Amino acid sequence: MAWTERVADLGARLGLLLRPGLRSTAKAAGATGAVDLGAIFVDPGLEASWNAAAARIRELGITDEAGMNPGDRRALYYLVRHLRPGRVLEIGTQAGASTVHLAAGLADAYPGSAEIRLLTVDIKEVNDSEEAAWKAFRLPQSPRDAMRRLGYDRLVRFRVGRSLEVLRETGDWYDLIFLDGDHRLKTVVAEIPIALRRLHPGGLLLLHDFFPELRPLWPDGKVIQGPQLAVQRLQRAGWPIEARPLGALPWPTKLGTSMTSLALLGRATDPSPGLSP
Repeated sequence: MAWTERVADLGARLGLLLRPGLRSTAKAAGATGAVDLGAIFVDPGLEASWNAAAARIRELGITDEAGMNPGDRRALYYLVRHLRPGRVLEIGTQAGASTVHLAAGLADAYPGSAEIRLLTVDIKEVNDSEEAAWKAFRLPQSPRDAMRRLGYDRLVRFRVGRSLEVLRETGDWYDLIFLDGDHRLKTVVAEIPIALRRLHPGGLLLLHDFFPELRPLWPDGKVIQGPQLAVQRLQRAGWPIEARPLGALPWPTKLGTSMTSLALLGRATDPSPGLSP
């Protein structure tokens, strides 16, 4: 069977492999349409908070090349600051650029909080290993040291582990789960159903490198297929979910554009009859 045929068949096979009752867990997720993205990103209050946080973050010397582009990092801050998730799970720490911005949003959303509100997971040891990404990017400090410098160390916990193993653990629930690790179809299509089961009612997933209709977002023409195909295959398998790309942001992101590959994922607001669980 050709690769394209195997991919096309994946949705049907998921419908057989996953118990139908599991698909109902998507109904407990939040509806992405309830989030007023346009209002969030032009909120003067959030902009003021961001400007103060950005000034602190700049002192860390995190370069533009160290992972997620600066425009996407800013979007993470705005989302977390506005949504005020009580607990966040990040899959894919890497050099800690996104982690810092998630933590900054949580710190400003819950000033004075001493609770661990962000668990960030990576398949590699991101702080002390000789192969840690922050060293490859020649950053002046590890992600853990960055949290200490900002005073966020009580908010954040680091963990080494595989995404599916962490997501399968019982007793851990989150209001926002950011999937930014392995973007291959076979991984993301397995992560999304388990992540939905780990959400508090009304919680949301956030995807990175989501390319709607598999079209390029930037002049370089590059497309990462996994996240978009995973959502499509799960929908065809009966999962009542929908992804909402953030699209164009009010500030620059990458290669002279304002486009972002971030997308919120939650329950479908108007699922078609064929997609009912």
